[in-house]
Amino acid sequence: MRLKMNQKSLGQFSAVFLILLMVGCVNSPTQFNGVSTVNFADSCQQLAQVSMPVTLPEAKSAVISSQLILNANGVPEHCAVKAEINRRIGTDGKLYAINLMLRMPTTSWNGRFFMGGGGGTNGVLIDPVNRLKEGFATLGTDGGHDNQVHNDPRAGGTAAFGVDHEARVDFAYRAYDLVTQAGKDLVKAFYQRHAKKSYFMGCSEGGREALLMSQRFPEHYDGIISGAPVLHLPLGPMSGIYTTQLFAGLAKKQGHILSNGDPAIGMTYSDQDLMLVRKAVLDACDAEDGLKDGIVDHQTACTAEKVSPQLTAMQCSGKKDENCLSSEQIATLKMAYLGSFNSKGTQLYSDWQWDAGVGGFDGKNYNASWRSWWLGSHSKERNSAIKLTYATAEAVIYTTPPLLPIGASDVLNYSLNYSFDTEPIKLFTTTTQYPESTASMTFTDNPDLSRFEKRGGKLMVYHGASDSSISVKDTLRWYTQMSHRMGGRAPEFSRMYVVPGMAHCSGGPATDSFDMLPQMVDWVEKGVAPKAVIAKASNPGYFNVTQRTRPLCPFPLHARYKGTGDINVAENFSCQ
Repeated sequence: MRLKMNQKSLGQFSAVFLILLMVGCVNSPTQFNGVSTVNFADSCQQLAQVSMPVTLPEAKSAVISSQLILNANGVPEHCAVKAEINRRIGTDGKLYAINLMLRMPTTSWNGRFFMGGGGGTNGVLIDPVNRLKEGFATLGTDGGHDNQVHNDPRAGGTAAFGVDHEARVDFAYRAYDLVTQAGKDLVKAFYQRHAKKSYFMGCSEGGREALLMSQRFPEHYDGIISGAPVLHLPLGPMSGIYTTQLFAGLAKKQGHILSNGDPAIGMTYSDQDLMLVRKAVLDACDAEDGLKDGIVDHQTACTAEKVSPQLTAMQCSGKKDENCLSSEQIATLKMAYLGSFNSKGTQLYSDWQWDAGVGGFDGKNYNASWRSWWLGSHSKERNSAIKLTYATAEAVIYTTPPLLPIGASDVLNYSLNYSFDTEPIKLFTTTTQYPESTASMTFTDNPDLSRFEKRGGKLMVYHGASDSSISVKDTLRWYTQMSHRMGGRAPEFSRMYVVPGMAHCSGGPATDSFDMLPQMVDWVEKGVAPKAVIAKASNPGYFNVTQRTRPLCPFPLHARYKGTGDINVAENFSCQ
């Protein structure tokens, strides 16, 4: 096994498996899919009984446990392996290790290897067991830290691992490389043959990890699916600080104050207010795709210039009530959609797509997906915007050196006093203790995918148009730059899908339920390039129907109604 830690060799983890062979963990051959292989039950059982530390230059790595899990609750019989890489003591005095979870089906393996991406700032051991049910050998990691262990309320809570530079590196890129190598060698040792093809899929942070694989480690995966990639981490969290300042300022103007004196950010827009914004977007853009159906399929046509007059039409002529928007609400929202700027007018993060997923009502409940990131719940009791809570990550994980102490009670004060003239520079700063900047480690915006293309890799990217966590426009700019850089060859190995109405990874008034992996497998293994991806609405009540399906079209195409047939059935639409 090749285990590398940023030019520092971690030793040969494959020695683990030499020990396995020596102690007889691989037993008499049996037939598996017509191929002579091992007795999986005995092999897994004996593996669980053997202590297998591997001494590394700086620490130890080991298989912690390996046990045969019998068929239960729809999960097939498989060998479940837990292992760790690079156990060490960090600069904060806490124990660190890159943990992995690998599951290998016995009689139902389809010969494929699958790794699932993480989320947030990781710290939770990913375990994509659903893909195990489909026959894949599945792998996941925690990214090199544990949210239960590395949780300091005065160092950003679960962001506390950011004080240790090696943990930053693991989270940024190293863990996924090492775990992939370890997982593949475990698979080889268990089945006595390599997986025929390997796949990676993730959304949000997992989407960033997916792009990371195509750019930094293109040799690892044959097919990669990247959802809502945070390709400019940590500028996304910084943009959240920017919107916090905007909406906190609006709350003060409106007189919405919490009992502790803080501005009540969630009170700045009611759910009815956001429904008015949704109506303005639909009035401006719904017909651009040839059909008024509550979905803005023709995204590139839905510009700020088109939406602005419709927002103005929603403006109150007198006192604010639930049927109109105040001029201050409209102005603040339009400013937020422009993106983040410093005092000199330099844009620091992308603008945002106007889309109808900003609101939504399914007959019982309002769509909370969009507002959850920028505003939080409509509450006089507390602020709950996700972007606000992520401010600790910006302060501890991404700022160099970390800003300490900081805890949950400090995030609003930190956000309101954040200087966009001086603080963003610290995302690109290095010191002796932190020799790599977080931006240089975490950015996955390299448009040159020639190494991935050369090895025959395939890439599918998707992003919700109403994602208020990560701007779909940022992803589209990267995809366009990549297409230009690859000299028009991008369609030969990549696809980009924008999901109208969808929020961050899922949710919202959208056809947000889909699985791209089957089409990816066909593309990689059969050469059948994907066209439209058929998606269904997980909550069709947003459209006052019982079901709705639509084709998700590869950018720059969009779905258009053919003119006849049920508008809630995908086959009545084509990509144009």
